[in-house]
Amino acid sequence: MDLNISQWRSLKTRVTLFTLAIFVISICSLALYVSRSLREDMERQLGEQQFSTVSFVAAEINEGLALRIKTLEKVALSIDQSLLGNPAALQQMLERQVFVDFFNAGVVAVTADGTAVADAPVVSNRRGTNYFNNEATYLALKEGRTVIGHPVLGRVLHEPLFNINAPIRDADGKVIGALFGVINLAKPNFLDRIGENRYGRTGGYLLIAPQQRLIVTATDKSRIMQSLPARGINPQIDRFVQGYEGYVVYVNAVGVEILNSVANVPVTGWYLAANLPTAEAFAPIQDMQRRILIATIVLTLLAGALTWWMLKRQLAPILSAAKTLASLQSQNQPPQPLPIARYDEIGVLISGFNGLLGILGKGEEELRKSKHQYDAMAARIPVGIYLLRSKPDGSFALDYASPRMAEMLNLSVDSLVADATVVFQAIHVDDRESFVNLNQEGIQQLRPFDWIGRVPVGGTLRWLHFTSSPEPQEDGTILWFGLIVDVTERKQMEDQMRQLATYDTLTQLPNRRLLNDRLSQTMAASKRSGCYGALMFLDLDNFKPLNDTHGHGVGDMLLIEAAGRLKSCVRELDTVARFGGDEFVVMLGELYADKAESTQQAGIIAEKIRLALAEPYLLTIRTGGKPDMTVEHHCQVSIGVAMYYNHEASQDEILKWADQAMYQAKEAGRNLVRFYDSNA
Repeated sequence: MDLNISQWRSLKTRVTLFTLAIFVISICSLALYVSRSLREDMERQLGEQQFSTVSFVAAEINEGLALRIKTLEKVALSIDQSLLGNPAALQQMLERQVFVDFFNAGVVAVTADGTAVADAPVVSNRRGTNYFNNEATYLALKEGRTVIGHPVLGRVLHEPLFNINAPIRDADGKVIGALFGVINLAKPNFLDRIGENRYGRTGGYLLIAPQQRLIVTATDKSRIMQSLPARGINPQIDRFVQGYEGYVVYVNAVGVEILNSVANVPVTGWYLAANLPTAEAFAPIQDMQRRILIATIVLTLLAGALTWWMLKRQLAPILSAAKTLASLQSQNQPPQPLPIARYDEIGVLISGFNGLLGILGKGEEELRKSKHQYDAMAARIPVGIYLLRSKPDGSFALDYASPRMAEMLNLSVDSLVADATVVFQAIHVDDRESFVNLNQEGIQQLRPFDWIGRVPVGGTLRWLHFTSSPEPQEDGTILWFGLIVDVTERKQMEDQMRQLATYDTLTQLPNRRLLNDRLSQTMAASKRSGCYGALMFLDLDNFKPLNDTHGHGVGDMLLIEAAGRLKSCVRELDTVARFGGDEFVVMLGELYADKAESTQQAGIIAEKIRLALAEPYLLTIRTGGKPDMTVEHHCQVSIGVAMYYNHEASQDEILKWADQAMYQAKEAGRNLVRFYDSNA
């Protein structure tokens, strides 16, 4: 085939020229950059303007507070020792002053111990009240300085208020009392200029006492005395509390982005904040961004449509070849040469592809033969085989699954290869999470996978052992070579061995070995909880005559019955163990933190056990060809109890204590409960 293709017929040239047109969309990026720059400029200008406004209002508030301090201090200077000691004269003097414009809840004069002796205007129950525990009044009396208190709920008025306290001194300068003016925030006051004005349509002001993280007053009156979020929740609010002045954009507690400016009120240490939602502040920029976005979408759709139309036209031969290949694949036919419709790079590509199809056809035939042989071999071994491929994007697929693997998972080979996730669904629901987590961990860390778990198969649970090793591939994927082995019989054997090693074969109670393990756990739990535990050593008092008279078979029946009665007398968290012969041990854990209560509870349970084991035993004796005979046997028990706490003693010592207490019960006449006494 002639490879001399004219420049203008070249697919490379046509696609390159059309691609240049797509870059027109870059203008949208420029528009976004411009809108971002405009937002930053507007944020700076609006922030500076907002800060200027809030600084002005804060200065007015500061001036108003300073004026009230000055007025209060002036009146306090006119009060001497004699006037303070004459409440009637002091009351008349205060009533002559004009305080209502400055303090809408009046003024109060208190003595050095904080007791109110005069107030104007007179408020019921205010005179005679002691204000020494009011922080601001206390500081004015003790430190001799004018103090502005933070908002509190008034003890007499029961409304939100704050006061300004000025000390009253005698001729020697000693503080003999205090005069404080009260501003009721729930009634009209000089701070209402904050509430009377909004900032913008949806914004407002907040006057805040940062030391107490408390709102003094606000445009929204319902927020008076509302607490700020705790430290650490909102870094911007923490920054304001620490004294920052200026403006900032942040998201408030209800999830609204706001432009916020803060200015200090020096005379109180409070700060005034003005906030405005950015949805209102930056509305012009956001409107422009919406228009740019709409234009960008329209241009993108137009460019996309043109690109699609051009590529469809230019790549029609390739699409035709792809359809032909798909048709051959669906019909499971060997690859056939593709038609060449146009003499350009695509024609050269299809011609080269036809050569590859011939090679591919031969390779597929060899692959089919190889796979058939591999399947035949894999079906004859008792191990499941699979090849799992994990991809960089986190997905995975089974390249191969042997028939034996499908049989183990109660699935078909086709379903496994079609969707590898069915393996997870085949795992027992209680084991699935550990299988998934270990699988993902192995893929992420590229280390061998080794897991044993249960799989429901035909109404039974089978234990399967999954193992696989990773091998990175050149295409970035990882191929996992895996085996599945049925280890059900091994697990059953291990369970039987574990049962024989830790449980008594006759009574199915824990044996001495398991008892020691549980005693160790209970002592550790006692250390954590601080509660006492108890260990009981039991010995059947009338067991040997039964064995001697009727044989060990009947004795075994009695031991089994006694074990059942013991378990019915204790809680699920307690342990009943057979120590050997006719000896049993009962372990009670997590009783009480008090030793006397724990001892009492252990005694109640021990007595319950003694009475239960003393009930008659009806035992059936097998006589061969004769009718079975039922024997009634009475068997009593001697019980020794040892209390333990934390690790005050070793396990061997506790067992020894209980054993000694049991022998004391036998020596005292049997059928008794005795507690170990270290002083005995």
